[in-house]
Amino acid sequence: MATACFINVYSGYIDRGATVSRTPREHYEIDEKDVKVGEPLPKWWGSPRSAPVVKAYDGQQLDLELRGKTFSIKVGEEVEIDSSSTDMGYGVICRTYYYVKLISTELIYIGDWQWGDTIRQELAGPIGYGEVWYPNGDHFKGRFHLSYASINGPAYAAEGRYDFADGSWIEKAWIHTSKDKEPQWWGLHGVFRIQHPKSNPNDPSSGKPDSIAMFLHGGKRYGFELFLGKKPWVEEWYAGDSEIRFSAPEELFHYEVEDFEIDETSKVDCTALKLTLKDGDEVYHIEQQGGSYTANQYNSYVYEPSTHATVELPNGDVLDHYGDDVRDFRPYDGYITVYCAKAGMSRKEHWKKGELVEAQEWKHDSRASVEVTLPDPRGVEGELEAHVWKDGHIEYGYSEWVYNGEVRNNRPDGQGVLMGDRHHGNRRYEGLFMDGVFVSNEEHYDGIVMLHVKSGHKSWTAYSDGEWEYNEEDIQAKLGRLNLDGFWGYEITSIKKDCITIEYYDKTYEVRPDKPLHLSKEIEGHEYSDGCVYDGDEYSLELTWKVKE
Repeated sequence: MATACFINVYSGYIDRGATVSRTPREHYEIDEKDVKVGEPLPKWWGSPRSAPVVKAYDGQQLDLELRGKTFSIKVGEEVEIDSSSTDMGYGVICRTYYYVKLISTELIYIGDWQWGDTIRQELAGPIGYGEVWYPNGDHFKGRFHLSYASINGPAYAAEGRYDFADGSWIEKAWIHTSKDKEPQWWGLHGVFRIQHPKSNPNDPSSGKPDSIAMFLHGGKRYGFELFLGKKPWVEEWYAGDSEIRFSAPEELFHYEVEDFEIDETSKVDCTALKLTLKDGDEVYHIEQQGGSYTANQYNSYVYEPSTHATVELPNGDVLDHYGDDVRDFRPYDGYITVYCAKAGMSRKEHWKKGELVEAQEWKHDSRASVEVTLPDPRGVEGELEAHVWKDGHIEYGYSEWVYNGEVRNNRPDGQGVLMGDRHHGNRRYEGLFMDGVFVSNEEHYDGIVMLHVKSGHKSWTAYSDGEWEYNEEDIQAKLGRLNLDGFWGYEITSIKKDCITIEYYDKTYEVRPDKPLHLSKEIEGHEYSDGCVYDGDEYSLELTWKVKE
C-alpha cells in the first residue's frame, strides 16, 4: 500500500496553565523514497541533528526515535513527536508542537464500470452509480458520467454527495475522475464547502467560525478558505492539507484580509470567492471560482467544470490556473498561465515541484495594450480597430495585420514591418510608415494612376460550353483588394510611377505603362458522385495602364 508522510507543525498558547488554542502553522510532505532507515527524517524543523531517526518503515508503520524515546506511527495516525516553548510573559507561554502523520495514498472505488475501447477512443471507466472512499477519510456517493470524446483517454464527471472526514459535507458536489489510471486524483473539482464546525476538545481545528472554501482540482484539495470570524482570516489549502496560514487570530503572520466578496450573480451557475490580502504596502488579489459541470457544446457526453483561479501579485503580474498549480503565490506544480505586467506579455508554463521545466514563447497580452482606431496601415481607405503596446507592437482586428517597429501617437511612424495573416497571403510590408500608413522606402508616387479593366465571365456545364460575357471600365488604382469578379483575393500592394504590383498569396504580378496584365481563373462547381465536375465558371482579366496627371 502506497503511503505519504507529513510533518505538521502547530502553534498553541497557554495562559496561566490552561491551553487557549492550538492551530496549524507549517506543513511538509516527505517523498516516500526519502524515508530511509538509520537516517534522520527529512524536512524536520531545525537542523538534521535535532531530527528524529528512522528506525523502521514498511509502508504500513513508521518507527522514529528522538532523544532515546521511540514513536510508532501507523497509517491514518498523527503522532506528536516533539514540542518547544517560549515564555511571552504575564503567565502566557507560546508552544510549538511537531507531529508526524502517515496516510494511505490509495483510493477505493466500488460501483459500475464500463469496458470497451475503440480504435480512437478509450471507453473503459466508471459509469452509473458508485462510491469512492478517500485515504483522508472523505467519502463520495453519486452517479458517474462517462465521456466518449477523449482520444488520449477518457474524461469523467460525477455528481452526488461528498462527505468530509471532519463531519461536514456538500449535498450536491461534482468530482472529476479523468485520470482513471491514477484514481487517487478522483476528487472535488470546482465546488465550495460551507462549514459550520462544532466544538470538539480533541480536534485542534474545532471551535473556529463558519467558513467557505473552494476545492479546485483533484483529490488533493487546493484553494483558499475564508473564515468569517469577528476579524476574517484565510487559510490556504495545498495537496489536501491546510498548508499555509494567513492572519489567523492567534497567529503572528503579516497577511491581513483587507476585503472579501462572495459573488453568486455575475456568472451563471458559478460562484466566485474574491479576496484582497495585504502584506504591508503590498496587495494580493485572489479570485477562485467554480460551478456545476455542464455538457460540452460540441458533445453532450463531455462534462466540463466551471473552475478557475487567478492570483494578482503586487507588481501587477497575474497567475491563472485551473488546479493546485500555485503555492504560496508562486507557480509550483502544474500548468500556469503567467502574465508579466512589465513586459505586457503572457505565456503558459509547466512547473514541477517549484521548478520551471517548460514554457511557451512570450506573446503580447491585450491587458497591457491601448485600444484605438487607426487608418488601414496599407493605405487602403477605411479604419481598423487596433491594440497598441509600448514596445511598438500593434495588432489590427483579430491579428489579421501585425506591425512591429517605430510608433508615435499610438500609430506606426518610422521604420517598421507589417505582416498579414494567411487570409492576406502572409503579405509583408517593410519600410517607411508615416502617420500610421505604409509609404515604402522607395519614391512614393502621389499622382493618380488609372487602369482600364476588361473582365470576362463564362458559365459552363457538362452539357453546355456557355458563352463569354465581357465588361469594360476605368478604375483608379488604390492599395488593397481588386474586388473584381473571380479575382477577389488579388491585392494591389504597391503603386509607383512606372509600376503597379499585385499579389495573390505567394504570386506577384506587375502592370506597367508598356506591359498590360492578363489573368485567367477557373472555379469548379458541383461534382457527380464519381468525382467528375458537373459545372463551373471561367474568368478573364486584362489590366491596362492609363495615367491621368
